[in-house]
Amino acid sequence: MLVLFAACSAAAKSAAAKSAAAKSAEFRSIVWLLVDDLRPQTYSYGQGEMWTPNLDALARESVVFERAYCQLTVCSPSRNSFLTGRRPDSLRVWNFETHFRETTRNAMSLPEYLKRWGYETFGSGKTFQPNKPPEYDGKRSWDHYLPLVKNQTWCSRKYRQKQLDVCPEPRIPERQFMDRAIADYSASKIEKAKRPFFVVAGFYRPHLHWVMPQKFYDLYDDVDLKALEFSKRKPRDMPDVAWTNEGCHTLTTQATGTHVIDMNVPLADDVTSELRRGYFACVTWIDYLCGRVLEKTPDDAIVVVSSDHGFHLGEQASWTKHTLFELSARVPLMVRAKGLLEPRVQHTQFVELVDVFRTVVHLAGLPPPPDTAVQGTPLFFDDRARKNFSYALTQYPRCPRGGSIRETNCKRVPGNKIPVMGYSLRVDGYRFTEWYRWTPALAIEPTAPPVATELYAYHEDRLADFDALEVKNIAKDHPCAVPHFRAALHLAVLSCQHARGGGGGGGKDDCDAALARIVGRASRIVETRQSSASCAPNEQTNLQH
Repeated sequence: MLVLFAACSAAAKSAAAKSAAAKSAEFRSIVWLLVDDLRPQTYSYGQGEMWTPNLDALARESVVFERAYCQLTVCSPSRNSFLTGRRPDSLRVWNFETHFRETTRNAMSLPEYLKRWGYETFGSGKTFQPNKPPEYDGKRSWDHYLPLVKNQTWCSRKYRQKQLDVCPEPRIPERQFMDRAIADYSASKIEKAKRPFFVVAGFYRPHLHWVMPQKFYDLYDDVDLKALEFSKRKPRDMPDVAWTNEGCHTLTTQATGTHVIDMNVPLADDVTSELRRGYFACVTWIDYLCGRVLEKTPDDAIVVVSSDHGFHLGEQASWTKHTLFELSARVPLMVRAKGLLEPRVQHTQFVELVDVFRTVVHLAGLPPPPDTAVQGTPLFFDDRARKNFSYALTQYPRCPRGGSIRETNCKRVPGNKIPVMGYSLRVDGYRFTEWYRWTPALAIEPTAPPVATELYAYHEDRLADFDALEVKNIAKDHPCAVPHFRAALHLAVLSCQHARGGGGGGGKDDCDAALARIVGRASRIVETRQSSASCAPNEQTNLQH
């Protein structure tokens, strides 16, 4: 009987595998160009300083999302989130201490789901954070993988024993750079694949340090890089908890030496210009490598371009990420699906990286994953497109120690020991952020006062002007509006981010509708400049915390 059962079971598995393989021929291949630390600063985003001809050409064939945001503004938890289609609070992954395989047993990764449907899956470089999960999730997610080798990303020289952060390399051949290996590997797998495939090119640059072949640095010899004027200092009335230099305490260049990153002392214009040149040169280098991959990509493949989070280049006196400001949370996101999507720039809709999983599954023609495993909503359902309200939710932990702003890094702190969490709600015209004393069990205790409150107003038609963002925290100027924004944030964190459904009715749609009403009320109060004297009693708030 046991032998018969085993034989039947093996036959059933074999038949299921053959059925999946036959069905997979109907599905579209998918290529994801995943670029670490990339800002939405290409020509397609209204910018002109960086030279990115390959990404610009792709953008002309794609839907370009102007208002796309990550869910947590550092590499490992962000990648765990969007590669599983689940939010950090759902995964219980907020830093580098753990990963989704340890915390959330019913989670599945996007490549794992595609493998179940007969895809060949190939990853390279930095898809998941190295070792989070181990071996980039190994055979559960990938048929084959080219790991990131970090000693291929270091500068060959130093400045007074310090690693250079801007390092054009005149003598190292291109083929010795890790990112070139990632591009060549991805192009080769695309070219040789015989059935629907999923290829992720996980480019490491423009992550620090900015090391690139000399010729890409030289492209910016005669480029006048615009100096920051309004945003090079921390925002006025910003609470200290909002700022950090945990990404880099110092930055070093051959031309200007080593400089301490301090929220009260912005870097000099010539230093900022040299650092920005290094970043821009790295982006141009990666654009060239994206072109090599795109040359081999079939026209009918779905192509996704994104980062894992945003990046500061001196704005808000900040460098790298790790904040809840716009430039840390906002990411580039474009999707090409010829024959399915009309190229356009999507100005109005807020979208999130957590939506990418369901979006590519939907576009590829696959059945949707179960709600119990994957959150997010497909970006191109008609019902979603007709919505007149959308938002983005981003979070970041803080672990202050000894009263020092330099010591707030939660990178290796167990999740149940994180003392402070910031949540930021991005809606049309505004970003509302509050920092809370936090436990994973509660997330937010609605009756407890926040550690700090921030409210920033935006001109949505000027998002390309990075120098105009978050110059002043206006929370104290609008005490009547803050309770409504706070109620909206609480609803988003405690209910809407966990609600099921979306794009087709159900719990999430109902939650979002309630959120829209609250945010609408808050926005009208700000726009009419309602004074604290005219607040209704239940609209007054104490902002001294």
